[in-house]
Amino acid sequence: MTSTAAPARVPPLVHLKRALGWNIGRVVPSSRELEALVTAGVTDPAVQRYAAWRRSLMLVAFVPTTLAFLLGVLDAWDEGYDEYTTLGIGLDLLWIAAGAVLSFACFAGMRSWTKPGASAALLRVGYLAAFLIPFVIALLPIDAVYSLNEAPLPGVASPHAEKIDALEDIAVGFVLSGGTYLMLLPAVLSLIPGAMNGCLRVKALMPAAQLPGWLLVCAAPAFLLFWLVTLVVVNNAAQSILLVVGVLLWAGSPIWYALRGTVFVQSRISDADASKIGGVKRLVGLTALSGILMLGAFAMTKDVAGLTVFGFDDTTAMSTHVEELADLDDEIGIEDVRLAYDRSDSLLYALDLSSFQLVIDFLAKLLLITAIFADLVLRATVSGWRNDRSLRTRTAAASYDASAAAADASLSPPP
Repeated sequence: MTSTAAPARVPPLVHLKRALGWNIGRVVPSSRELEALVTAGVTDPAVQRYAAWRRSLMLVAFVPTTLAFLLGVLDAWDEGYDEYTTLGIGLDLLWIAAGAVLSFACFAGMRSWTKPGASAALLRVGYLAAFLIPFVIALLPIDAVYSLNEAPLPGVASPHAEKIDALEDIAVGFVLSGGTYLMLLPAVLSLIPGAMNGCLRVKALMPAAQLPGWLLVCAAPAFLLFWLVTLVVVNNAAQSILLVVGVLLWAGSPIWYALRGTVFVQSRISDADASKIGGVKRLVGLTALSGILMLGAFAMTKDVAGLTVFGFDDTTAMSTHVEELADLDDEIGIEDVRLAYDRSDSLLYALDLSSFQLVIDFLAKLLLITAIFADLVLRATVSGWRNDRSLRTRTAAASYDASAAAADASLSPPP
């Protein structure tokens, strides 16, 4: 297909298809995009496709990234900082500022799209800040971030007062940590899938490269191993077959990349091989969707400590009651948690602003980490190609070839 067959303008649906599609080797820049790229000195077809894809990705990512930032600002404005310490306020404001940096990085990526590497560093810095700040909040002592009610309970015997206070702090800290966990969740959930998306797209762009395929195959099992650890802890409290099977299907879906690894690690991909990749991706998607449906059924039906995970009545959600009680006395204590628990049927309100913010933030992080890893993997691929080409001009290449041949012979299965 020639560039003259491409549309002069790029409709929004085409941008969306580019951003979400895996085979960027088939991206067709529009005539105006080609003109801008040639003017900027970008004449190689593969680099042109990558620049056009990255432009669309930054444009699509700009929407949820900016929306997540605005929702974060509205949430902070609505909730206030009465229950936070000065340090907690500062860290939360830094986290919101990191969201603004990510939104600006997407805008900068759209503006400088003919030079894909121009805004890559800013995007990495912003994402790193947004990723690390919630971890800092989670690792700090709970009373360093939140103002806790330190008043002792009436009638508590003095020899045991300190122990009772310590238990209260643990219980309150566990409840308050839920908000921090929700801050961590989008970045953690999107990290490995986004990395695999980046590897897959670079492999489609440069099918002769082996590094993206090997990284994809090696990263695939890591997602399941990560969530197996979480599953062991959570299932002790939930004891649900829906949770177990749902996590195994959802987190284990990328295993198909490893099981069909030969499709991805071969040096060149024909049209038939590209079709095989599409089949594997559909298999991964169907497996993950089955797991998500089971996890949704678990969240809506299974009781955890006598409460469902999500509910559709905000008046019976524990998160709503904790917020209301905190607003009344400006401090969260153990009595607040007890009252909230007694009046609740669910842990979280499914239609709360924070729930929408969680989904939007996840989509934004997934798109951003895809762009970041595509850039890093492409740089690593080019670096490997450069080093290999340099090696071929040296006398040491013969020694390397001999060692590689001997290693191949030793690793090959016996006849």
